[in-house]
Amino acid sequence: MARNVTIEMDEGFLADLRRAFGVESDEEAVKEAAMRLAKYMRRQDFIEAVRTGRIDLQYDVRDERGGHGEGTSAA
Repeated sequence: MARNVTIEMDEGFLADLRRAFGVESDEEAVKEAAMRLAKYMRRQDFIEAVRTGRIDLQYDVRDERGGHGEGTSAA
């Protein structure tokens, strides 16, 4: 769902964003900054989950024995 939001920002800051992201409009610059921040935060959350053990990158469901579909593929 898309949403329109009105914000007040310093013109110099917006110019820096436009230049940094190589875009021409303030809208594009703010959208790009917001998207990059959201992606960064998701990556940081994932890294923290791996670091704390909430996500185990070594886990492989195919190693489970006695479960449903043993020896079969889900595909």
